[in-house]
Amino acid sequence: MSYSDFIKLARALYEDESTQVDSFVAQAQALAQALEAQARLSKASAAAQRLRQVFPPISAGDPHRTLKMMHLDLTPGGDKSYVRHFNGELRPLTAQGVSNAEPQAANHLIHKLLVQCPVLKVDRFHKGGSFGRRTLVRGAFDVDLSVFVIKFQERALKVADWSGEAGERLQREMQRVVAAYLRGQGLHDVVEVEHGTHYKHCVNVKVRGVDVDVKMAAHVASQQGKQATTPDRGKAQRDVLMQTLWDTPPHLRQADPTREAALAEALTAVVKDTHDRVKSLVRLIKCWYKYGLQAEIPNVPSVLLETVVLAAAQRKGLLSPGKQDRTAEVSLFLAALELLDEAVSDRKVVVLEAGPVWGYTRAQAESCRHAWRNDTVVVLHPIDPTCNLAAPQPRRAVDWCRLAHKSRELKRVVEGGSMWELEQQSSLAPAIRALKAA
Repeated sequence: MSYSDFIKLARALYEDESTQVDSFVAQAQALAQALEAQARLSKASAAAQRLRQVFPPISAGDPHRTLKMMHLDLTPGGDKSYVRHFNGELRPLTAQGVSNAEPQAANHLIHKLLVQCPVLKVDRFHKGGSFGRRTLVRGAFDVDLSVFVIKFQERALKVADWSGEAGERLQREMQRVVAAYLRGQGLHDVVEVEHGTHYKHCVNVKVRGVDVDVKMAAHVASQQGKQATTPDRGKAQRDVLMQTLWDTPPHLRQADPTREAALAEALTAVVKDTHDRVKSLVRLIKCWYKYGLQAEIPNVPSVLLETVVLAAAQRKGLLSPGKQDRTAEVSLFLAALELLDEAVSDRKVVVLEAGPVWGYTRAQAESCRHAWRNDTVVVLHPIDPTCNLAAPQPRRAVDWCRLAHKSRELKRVVEGGSMWELEQQSSLAPAIRALKAA
């Protein structure tokens, strides 16, 4: 019965003089209850139809029945089949087939050649990038080799020589000379890169299919009076560079690519020492980007994605997950997607507090706000808060809004979809297929 039919019947009863008032009220109430029950039935039917559209019936013979029935449940005592599959089947894929042999061999060759380079005197080399930080993604990585130079073409270099216009010319000339030298040693795939995804003025060399980015960097500090190990020198280098920054009046603190390059050892130390369970999520987020999104959203630096994951872990108290916390990985995956979205949609400043040994405080980061406040997205370098890893780069624009949209959509699938949907229909699906195919 429709509402209009109910009104007509009620009016007829009311106008019938033979109808007693009490009888009319009773019949009206009965009709109202019947109408309400019919409405509830109609709504339930519509809701059931919608549920069937969202969660179509799964036949007993469906080969994907098990995955389609897995839905995320993070409540204590809830069904953890989704979590077990995520931890046992998906997460290990990021390390499957990863070999250090090829990048190590490429790094060794470049190291050997540069030691013999007649125009350079080098204090030390540093293996950075995802290879050095142990977050490399199989088939989608490069090796960052920092070369700490103390002499170039018989000229002993001081810290000041790397700065300003003269420092820019020095680095450009060093880049040109080193690239020519490597070509002369029989390496044919040598490219001088003015602006990479991260560093300026690096030399890209391809060695047996492995990309090596060679970056000449300033040697600022070392232990005095004794030979120091590389980590000690990296720490000393960080202390000198950052103390110089903090001694600078706040309004004069600016981002400096030379300082950033010279802090490579400190950056590696922060990420490398992170818990392996957290690093596995770093690799998963990078796989999601490199295998699924990079073609349509190019130029997102790997180090930015790593920093976002670590900052999300810190935010949720998951940097050192407990042995009994089996939901930590899925929770961190969701937290990283959420923070990536917030960095774009809400302009949230992403800060990883790396501690007193390597990092800085939020108050110190705020003192450098003028250096990046006009940038669309801000993900601060874990060692140097004047450096925004998301800062705009010439000819390397990033569609941040699209990346935020992809983050929201993938988070929705994890939270509300089935494991089958995650593996087959989400933006993570191409990465899963590529990793399984190896």
